[in-house]
Amino acid sequence: MRTIVLVTRENDKKVTHVLVYLCNNCEEALGFCRFIRHLRLDDGSNFEARQIKMNRDYSLEKYQPLTFDDIATLPDRTIQKLMRELDSEILAVALKEANDEVQDCFFRNMSKRAAAMIKEDMDYMGPVDKTDIESARQLILETYHFASSDAVFNVLTSAYRVSKKTDKNQPVVDEERDHIVLVFRGTGNISECLSVSLFDTYQAADNFCNFLNDLKSEKDTFIYAKHAEQVVEYEITKPQFVRFDQIFEFLKFQENAGSMLIRDALKRFSPDTLFEALIGMDKKSRELIMRGLPVKTTDKINEIMKSTDKPHGYFPVSRQSKDAQTKILNAINKNLDKYTKGNGKLGNFVEVLKD
Repeated sequence: MRTIVLVTRENDKKVTHVLVYLCNNCEEALGFCRFIRHLRLDDGSNFEARQIKMNRDYSLEKYQPLTFDDIATLPDRTIQKLMRELDSEILAVALKEANDEVQDCFFRNMSKRAAAMIKEDMDYMGPVDKTDIESARQLILETYHFASSDAVFNVLTSAYRVSKKTDKNQPVVDEERDHIVLVFRGTGNISECLSVSLFDTYQAADNFCNFLNDLKSEKDTFIYAKHAEQVVEYEITKPQFVRFDQIFEFLKFQENAGSMLIRDALKRFSPDTLFEALIGMDKKSRELIMRGLPVKTTDKINEIMKSTDKPHGYFPVSRQSKDAQTKILNAINKNLDKYTKGNGKLGNFVEVLKD
């Protein structure tokens, strides 16, 4: 079963970055989450990791994961529902060395006979490795989050038992099979929630991104979709431009400052990358971009374009073109961010242009 893990980087006040990792199964996801939660950065920020389901919105407020001790605060009905999904062996391990409140919240929600059997198992097993206790507790917490799905629980339970055996090499994740799209929703330019979608083909993912980015949102709100790579961090702020064609509108209305910023971004790229980004565009759009390039660069791009007419000439596929456009778009957005921090006028203009 494919399992999506969402990792958030957080400081004292808020989430600042997100990344996604695709696991082959729940056992791998549990181990990955435990590893991530122990990481700390020099700037004082930390990581939180959780398993999520595809196409569901998840808040980008600071994530406060449920701890095992927090189970004592849950309503009795919730505990009863949770216990219907738990294996008595796993529960006995998890309750070893647990505080009285946690033990009581479980024992009072089962029959006296069942409680006596669990206590007997706890005494019989003697000292238990802390790693095993933590694994059992983590399983119960994951079961709590996914209690609505019997299938997920069965996989989690089997994964816990398999983890006791000798580790075997996990199958390699096929990155070509799953194309990740992150969908951000928010107000102003800060995302408030996130969902993750997976597609079998790059083209399907691209169509989905284009569809969402073309939607008209209510005032001061936005929905923004982007291709994502595994284990790559993405900021939760919305970029100034989300589509490559917005650059042309920007240039039409801001020829002075706009050309300067875009020219500075474009000069960082090779003629080959620029050619891949421009291929398939109409002549006017290409000329508008190439106007800000050095003469040598435009000559080289024209040479490459002419070579595509020759037999067996190089012609980029749509994904290569899209990737090149994304690289250039990211560079332009970084320039815009730097400029608007010191001068709000251009930033205000960009917002007007988007509306």
